Amino acid sequence: MQCSEPDCDREAAVELDIPWDENRAVCPAHARVLGRQDGVVALPLDGKEDEWP
Repeated sequence: MQCSEPDCDREAAVELDIPWDENRAVCPAHARVLGRQDGVVALPLDGKEDEWP
C-alpha cells in the first residue's frame, strides 16, 4: 500500500487515526509529522511494526 499523502511514493507503514477526518495510511516520515497533532493516534500497520520507531 502506498502512502496516502500527495506526491509521496513511499510505502505506507502507519495508520493515522484522525478524529476530525478519515483515517490515513502513511509512510513513517509523514507519520512522524502528522502524528504530532493533538488527538491523532499513530498505529503501525500489521507486519510493519519494525518500520515505526
